[in-house]
Amino acid sequence: MTPGGWRVFREIYLRIILSVLTVTAAMLMLQNSLNQLKLRSLAAEATSSRLQISAATIESAIVRAEALGLAMDEMAGLQDLLDRERARDASLAQIAIVSPIGVPILASGDALADMEPILRRVLSGREKTALVDAGEALFTGRVVFDSSNAVMGAVILTTPTELYLGRAYSAFGEMNRSYLIIFGLVAAVLIPFILFQFRGVSTAFRALDPACIGAAPPAGAGAADADVSAAIAEGDRQVAAAVAELAQMLRDSSPENPATEPQVNGVKTNNDPQTSGHVGRDIA
Repeated sequence: MTPGGWRVFREIYLRIILSVLTVTAAMLMLQNSLNQLKLRSLAAEATSSRLQISAATIESAIVRAEALGLAMDEMAGLQDLLDRERARDASLAQIAIVSPIGVPILASGDALADMEPILRRVLSGREKTALVDAGEALFTGRVVFDSSNAVMGAVILTTPTELYLGRAYSAFGEMNRSYLIIFGLVAAVLIPFILFQFRGVSTAFRALDPACIGAAPPAGAGAADADVSAAIAEGDRQVAAAVAELAQMLRDSSPENPATEPQVNGVKTNNDPQTSGHVGRDIA
């Protein structure tokens, strides 16, 4: 193949390979993003389940006090209980107890974000537990019911996002490395596969190259190259023979070369009426 032909096919190969690798990379990146979102959701759910243990302990103390006829703001040891629970779990930034209308009653620690939207979601829902991922913080809510199944309030536990995602970050790194390995393996398989699939097109282009038509196959050429070159050379010979035969037929039928004149008794006759009489007398 000439250098120009090789450049043409090199561009075709590069475009096809780059297109396939780009699509593969986009698919892997999308899958990686979806997996990271799923992993973040799983980490939030696991953290909320762990924090529900502290929320259940606080709820039990409130229910026991309510059975004795004490309101939540009348419990003497409730604040100490909140401080102990927060000190026991270092990931807790704040523990708050709110009324059924969202008014804070007791709290331990500092708030990390505006809790108005969080309280509306916790208290307006029908579920006993709630999980709210606000971006910078994770809120875990547990609704407290009294003996008549009326809402007494809710316990809200807050933890920073970077704390509960700290362990997930290492999993994110492992996941990214795994997808890079997958991309490398896919590229290592696809590139030889594409070159193998397009080898027939390269062979046909090489056979149709004007510099190679009619010439002997180069040393080391395959059987396919030799067969294609031989078929093209045979076709060229047949076309040349047909053209020569047609030219000969045209020359034979042209006015400058009339057909053989008829003979009478071995003598050529002339069709010209002006000389036909003289010819007749000569014959007589």
